[in-house]
Amino acid sequence: MKVLIDTNIVLDIALNRKPFVEHAALLWRLAEQKEIMACLSNTSITDIFYIVNKHAGREKARGFIAAILDTFKLLDIDEDGFREALNLDMADFEDAVQYVICTRNGCDVLATRNKADYGGRPDVLAPFELIEKIKTAGI
Repeated sequence: MKVLIDTNIVLDIALNRKPFVEHAALLWRLAEQKEIMACLSNTSITDIFYIVNKHAGREKARGFIAAILDTFKLLDIDEDGFREALNLDMADFEDAVQYVICTRNGCDVLATRNKADYGGRPDVLAPFELIEKIKTAGI
């Protein structure tokens, strides 16, 4: 299963945000064990570095980005993708970009904590829903 992990889930791990870190860490472990192909938008890397650096310092940020690069496949977007995101009926442009990256790169699911912002799209799941889906599939 190919999964685009939204920035907020990765930040839950980096910043140990409770109670969300438990499900986020489980998804990370599934990625490390190659049970899922965990992907991250390359547009998220600088945001993650900035936020972790701000809250935990430069060395933690550098180490965390290195861990991301070892665990996640980075997916990108081109000009046409940004234009497509602009035309999606979504309130948040960043979420629209994430969704376009997900669909254009053949991901099965986009995992996010702000699922409601994606307008009820069936391929957008909260972390706990994705974990249940993985369990049901016997992965």
